[in-house]
Amino acid sequence: MTSISLLREKFTIREIGLDSTPVIALGNRLVINLPNHSIPLVIRAHSMHMTLRLGADIMRQLSFINHVENVENLFNWEEMWTKLITPYEQEATPETWIVIYYKGNPIYQDNFHHMFFDIIEQCEFKNNMADSRYEKSIIMAQKAFQQLGRNVLIEEESHVGFILDNASSEELRFAIILRMPGHKGTFITRLSQNDEQKIRPNDFTAMMIAASFIEALNMSVRAGFMEKNFPTNRKPSYEQTKAHANIIKRLKALSIAIDQAENKYSILYRPEKPDFNAIQTACKNS
Repeated sequence: MTSISLLREKFTIREIGLDSTPVIALGNRLVINLPNHSIPLVIRAHSMHMTLRLGADIMRQLSFINHVENVENLFNWEEMWTKLITPYEQEATPETWIVIYYKGNPIYQDNFHHMFFDIIEQCEFKNNMADSRYEKSIIMAQKAFQQLGRNVLIEEESHVGFILDNASSEELRFAIILRMPGHKGTFITRLSQNDEQKIRPNDFTAMMIAASFIEALNMSVRAGFMEKNFPTNRKPSYEQTKAHANIIKRLKALSIAIDQAENKYSILYRPEKPDFNAIQTACKNS
């Protein structure tokens, strides 16, 4: 049995003895195992859906490889990443960033990311080699800041946002943890081949489907809150109308992708499939 999980992480760095605003480092973390390597790749990125998409594409290409020699130059990382960035992502979220780590060091990065992630990954690599726990990495990071002349306290919050397991050879199961107005909890998806297509899904297929769900949920929330903030006594501005139309267009594209997956595979939901329209309405009326 293998399991893949994505962590949503928040690090708060406070200067001890100083009345200054804490520094916040937010991101998502996904670990990808490599063939014939005990040390995995670590992906840190701005959003859950882009973290999963890159992880899925790496796993898809690794499925054709039995032996990895040079990890740093294994793929054209820049080409792989830029192909995943949709026109909507590029326009609406220009701050989207990504870092791929191996042995605690970045082997590819795009856009600005918080330098703290470089420190914590170096510490985590050293601790993993010594079979230590994650908590020790934070202590090591605090000592690293002390060597730079900064006495800090680091607080960490992490939540599982996505988890996938393939305990059964016939079925994959993944869970997405929802935290949004009107929808808090977990929905679980069971993915298997259907009687017509007879195409067995794999890990990276499940991750791509999950990424579509996660982004669609975000689009539903964005659209709803945007509608909530529309002016009541006049028409929305051109910029508001355009931004809203782009969100709805992206939401429709994601819904089509999910429908196509449902036609290709057997997909069961528990407790039920998220209703994007209901989430949009709930946010509008919240």
